[in-house]
Amino acid sequence: MDELRDPSTLRDDPDVEYTEARTTDGADAFEYFSAVEGLVAVGVTNDAGAVLLMDSPHGWRLPYGAVPGGADWLDRAGEIAAALTGREPAAAEVLRVSAVTHELRSDTDRTATSYDAVVGTEPVTGEPVADDPTFGEWSDLDLAWFAEVPDDAYHAHGDAVDDIEYFLE
Repeated sequence: MDELRDPSTLRDDPDVEYTEARTTDGADAFEYFSAVEGLVAVGVTNDAGAVLLMDSPHGWRLPYGAVPGGADWLDRAGEIAAALTGREPAAAEVLRVSAVTHELRSDTDRTATSYDAVVGTEPVTGEPVADDPTFGEWSDLDLAWFAEVPDDAYHAHGDAVDDIEYFLE
């Protein structure tokens, strides 16, 4: 796949896990998801079979970032991977897409759809971490390479651990 501008086009792709969900959001969350196409989680692996994870406030998870309107999802995944590793691994495959309909809590007639996607990159050599691995809303990131799901992964979020497991041998 050379580009991905509309994740809904992968609905019937047998190689992509495609799900749909609905949430009721407060005003801040609703406005955030109304302003972006969605979020892309990036699975960067290395030649030893480890995956690069970021330590979020809730535990270790795949790095992820917002995809602005009209952007190419694969390019965005590559940008995030490059910012974190200092290398330029190309986005290689889309593994999961979730279409999320956001409903505004104070006005349930207002909805917006965003997507969550999990994209894997080509493997990198070694365990590279960029000198300043920041992007988008993330600064001062703690990153580490893992050969298995860490005990303190973000287990409370349904897909976070499953997303990590996509990339471990």
